[in-house]
Amino acid sequence: MREILVLQLGGFGNKMGVKFWEEMFKDSKFEIDNNLHEQSNILQLNTSNVVYYNLQQKIPLPRSIQVDLGQDLPQTNIELNPCNQFSFNYSSGNNFGYVKNNCCNEIVDIILDSIRQEIEQCDSFQGFQIFASIIGGTGSGLSAVLSQTLKDEYYDTIIQCNLLVPSINQNDVCVVSPYNSGLAFKHLVDSAEQLIFFDNEGIKQNLSRIGIQFDYQDANLHIAQTICCNSSPFRNPGDINSSLRKLSTNLIPFPDYKLFTCSMTNNQQSDYYNEYQKMDEYQIFKELMSTDHNSTFIDNFQGRYWAAAFSIRGEISNKEIYKQCSKFNYFLEDYQSRAKKRIKGVNMFFTSICKRKFQNYEFFGSSIIHSNSVNKQLDNLGEKFKIMYQKKSYLHTYIQEGIDDQEFFEAQSRLDNIRYWYQINNDINERENQDYWE
Repeated sequence: MREILVLQLGGFGNKMGVKFWEEMFKDSKFEIDNNLHEQSNILQLNTSNVVYYNLQQKIPLPRSIQVDLGQDLPQTNIELNPCNQFSFNYSSGNNFGYVKNNCCNEIVDIILDSIRQEIEQCDSFQGFQIFASIIGGTGSGLSAVLSQTLKDEYYDTIIQCNLLVPSINQNDVCVVSPYNSGLAFKHLVDSAEQLIFFDNEGIKQNLSRIGIQFDYQDANLHIAQTICCNSSPFRNPGDINSSLRKLSTNLIPFPDYKLFTCSMTNNQQSDYYNEYQKMDEYQIFKELMSTDHNSTFIDNFQGRYWAAAFSIRGEISNKEIYKQCSKFNYFLEDYQSRAKKRIKGVNMFFTSICKRKFQNYEFFGSSIIHSNSVNKQLDNLGEKFKIMYQKKSYLHTYIQEGIDDQEFFEAQSRLDNIRYWYQINNDINERENQDYWE
């Protein structure tokens, strides 16, 4: 099987990772006594090998490594390999430079040894999934260093980063988050193949829409369910034999265009769940492409769609879903009439449908969307980074940890470069729209 190794880095990465493995364990449908010898579905056993090992024993272990600079890792009822859990007596101080230039020099070799041992147990290793927040010091520093190191040592694998990024209209608890995010983004965009963005503002919008007051536990669960459904095609039999590499092939038109956002259909927590149990293919498609269901606070219709990958669970008609995909331009007619501009349809749909239900949900789906509307996130990050850097705010705390002005300049230049190329495509789209309405 094509195995995937999950790296949980920092406070957010580990707390969300715990929720992720709890959802994965429910979705794997292991028997209560975990007696896998008596499991009749051999195919299910084989597909679970993508994210689990030790399957022939009573306790399957996730292919996961948990790292935090603090002393305590979050508690969970899921059995994790204690040899892959690392907590150190450090305090990052929300400083990217301290983690990158000091802590990583001491701990990165320990982590890499554990990664090598995990990969040696794999038959056909395909890549890494990294869970981290680039707002704080631990997630930004470790994700940057590890992604570059892994790309150098395992150059033929795919690295997918699920990142919590600064919110657009909300101030983060960490005042130096623009520095941490900008410096980490420079390394990640050069080493990782897929960058999937989440932010607290977008998650809060999703939770409030279904009547839930924002809470970090619910926010982590929301993100975990989204990633769990996105990974369904890798480990479940369906109409498409998917993988991390195939996902990159279908979503990325050019090497630097690899910034994605996610959407998810309404879940069981909603007060309207009984109504949404009767969703048809059009309603599912509409929710997966809707801005209201986006995990980041951006408007997909303000940019240009390039590609989208759907992961849908339940007894859904393949023909009807493909029919909705082919009629995407009609789906945008209402918005076009209000905005008085034409929105380009998606150039590529990559749809995977698994007939097996997700837990006890009648229908469930998630999407990974590639649109240049993500440039709004880059603009937010770039402006905050530029304002703080021009004022030299808190700059001395990074300089004394070994981050010089040149690295700040390179981070800002790399960020501006990505913003420029995304903006060029947006300007081309706007000129086409103007010609269309004239």
